[in-house]
Formats: sequence, C-alpha cells, structure tokens
Amino acid sequence: MNGTIDNKDGAPHTMDVEKSAPGNDSLANGGNFSSSSGDADPSPPPNAVWPIKDSDGYVVVPFTYGSIALWQGKRAPEFQTFRWHVYVRGANNEDLSPLIDRVVFQLHPSFNNPTRVLDQAPFHVTELGWGEFDVGIRIHLHEGPEQGIELRLPLKLFSKVGELSKRPVVSERLDELVFNRPSETVMQQIRLCNRRLAAAPGHAWSAVEPLLAPPSTQEELLRMHAARRRVQAEMELIREEVEGLDREMARMTDEVRALEPAVAKKERV
Repeated sequence: MNGTIDNKDGAPHTMDVEKSAPGNDSLANGGNFSSSSGDADPSPPPNAVWPIKDSDGYVVVPFTYGSIALWQGKRAPEFQTFRWHVYVRGANNEDLSPLIDRVVFQLHPSFNNPTRVLDQAPFHVTELGWGEFDVGIRIHLHEGPEQGIELRLPLKLFSKVGELSKRPVVSERLDELVFNRPSETVMQQIRLCNRRLAAAPGHAWSAVEPLLAPPSTQEELLRMHAARRRVQAEMELIREEVEGLDREMARMTDEVRALEPAVAKKERV
C-alpha cells in the first residue's frame, strides 16, 4: 500500500508506490489521447462527500489513478492487441481541475510523444499497444510543491499473467492528498472540485467512465483514510524497532571486537 504524508506548510506529498518489473514494449502508433477537449459540466448537484475532514482536522482529497485495458480480439494487428487507458480522477469522478494544474504521463519511450501533458480534466491518456510497462505520473497542483507529486502505475493488460480476457481489465489505486492547515486559497480550490466530471460528447473518457468502480461514501473514504494512517503508524513503529535492534547489534559487535585481543592473548599463553 502506498500512502500520503503532509508537511507543516499545508502542501501535500505522496510517497512513491512500489515498482513492478517492466514488461514488453508497446508499439507506438500515434493513437488518440485526451487533451483539453474534456469539460466539466457545472450543472450536476454538489457531491455530498466533498470536502472531507478527518477527526484530527486534516483536509483529505481522495483520488484514484489506474488503468483499463480492452483486448481487441484475435483479428487485431499483432502490435495493437489492446486499447488501454491510464488516468487520474477524483475518487468519485470529481473534476479536480480547480486543484490540479496539470498531470504529466510518461509512457514507454517506444511511443510517439511519450510525455503527455494534460492541463484540464479528464486527465486521461489512451493508446493501442501489446505489452505492459510502468507509467510514470506526476501531478502538479496550482498551489503545491514545484516538483509535483510522483506516482508509478504498472499498466495491467491481463487479468492473470498471460491470460486474455474479453472483459475490461480494470486496475485502480485509491490515494489521497492530505492537507495540514491549508490556506484559504487551497480550500477554495478544493471546494470548487465539488462537481462531477462530465466529458464532452465523443470524448474517449465517455467510454471509460461506465467501467469505473462505483462511488464511495464519505464514511467509506474516511475509514480507508483512517486505516491507511494506522498502517503508516504501525510501519513507523516497526521501523523504530528495527533501528533499535540494529543499534543493539552494533553495540554487541563492538563489545565482541573489544574482547578479541584479550582472548587472542590468552590463547597464546
């Protein structure tokens, strides 16, 4: 499980997720990918789970990043056997544009234009290919760390290793931006995310949205947030315990080394 940590100036940070071994390269065919053609529809009613504040006063913005792969069938060209999508979205498909300035997707270098920069939701790239690889994702906030928030997403094409599926293969990860005492500017940006994303007619995202996981309730999101913080706290305790054992091991090693000359002298006698 990957998690988020916050710093004292209110800017969020996200720890890198675990990396998986790169798979086969995908064929670059210059396929369609999303740009600024997706617009958020301001007409839907406000999302009741937004924004979220936990019991400690932290402001939590849950988001999801993931991939969806669709096998193109036996007649598909050899190097275009999958139509896949990678994306960053609000946990309940909210429009995060007021908070997120841009999302940079780094594809395998065998693709044409492997660096895709999206400055408007939906933050989404779609391509045709045949192999799995790690997609680099960097999220830049309007008010956040200059270097952005870095994620790694293993593109998943198969439901099981090497097994083709006629059903979409969906792989998602829930994460969160955690703000400690955010500024009023950032709070206003978060409040403006309180609307669902609606892609323009004909946009590729329109085909993706029906395949996404159902919306989560505020209670579910808070439970997941609390569970993540518990896991992080437990990991910190384990880390401290391991460091203590390492120190004890080093102390005992030093003591043994200090005794070695006396032992050697006694053996010579």
